[in-house]
Amino acid sequence: MEIEKAKVIRKEIFSKEIFGFDIEAKTIARKAKPGQFLQLRVNNLFDPFLRRPFSISSVKSDNIRIVFRVRGKGTEIMSQVKEGEYFDILGPLGRALPQYEGRDIILIGGGVGIAPLFFLCQKLEVENLMHLFLGAKNNDELIMLDGFKKMTKNIIVITEDGSSGKRGKVTDLLTEEEIEAKIRMPIIITCGPLPLLKVIKKRFATLPVYGFLEERMGCGTGICFGCAMPKKNGGYLRVCKDGPVLNLHELDI
Repeated sequence: MEIEKAKVIRKEIFSKEIFGFDIEAKTIARKAKPGQFLQLRVNNLFDPFLRRPFSISSVKSDNIRIVFRVRGKGTEIMSQVKEGEYFDILGPLGRALPQYEGRDIILIGGGVGIAPLFFLCQKLEVENLMHLFLGAKNNDELIMLDGFKKMTKNIIVITEDGSSGKRGKVTDLLTEEEIEAKIRMPIIITCGPLPLLKVIKKRFATLPVYGFLEERMGCGTGICFGCAMPKKNGGYLRVCKDGPVLNLHELDI
């Protein structure tokens, strides 16, 4: 875990609510693994006081990409940062996902939850067969699609307004029976809002299902238990320390 002053190399505006930043963070970039996250604040600002957690969307050389939707005061301030300015970041935090080999990996992303799946796809597509199911409100929010297409041809997209791909929600795209008929030994990894994770967990009750959990965090290191999630059989898992990618079948959600 490192604290680093990270310069904004590139700012990308995907839509009026979704922003992406490529930030130079040499030490953290070398250590980062898929599934991990950063705690971030605008340099020298302590209002809001607590850092904000962001999944790592991709790593290229010394640069890390984060992508987020503006949801409150902290992300509104972040969205106004310009190229050449700095973020103060703590990371990498959380547990990295295992590195699978020779498996069929199904990635299901909804909205801005598409972004963290990119880093996974970067690392896993060399040794595994990737299957992507991506959904968003509209074509503008179907982010990073060109990059995904460079890694795999097995991509199905859907938008709620029908502006790209099929019309509907990403949960409309596949069933457990379809997966078992076409794919051997699948592993499902999903990222998106909690209602999406709940549907995926219920639908694929007999398959391994892992999900990126989004929770408010205090310390980001497991000390404060502010991001604890109830386990199915009692007890809690900390999203920051045990996750943020957790086995959804272990959780009471």
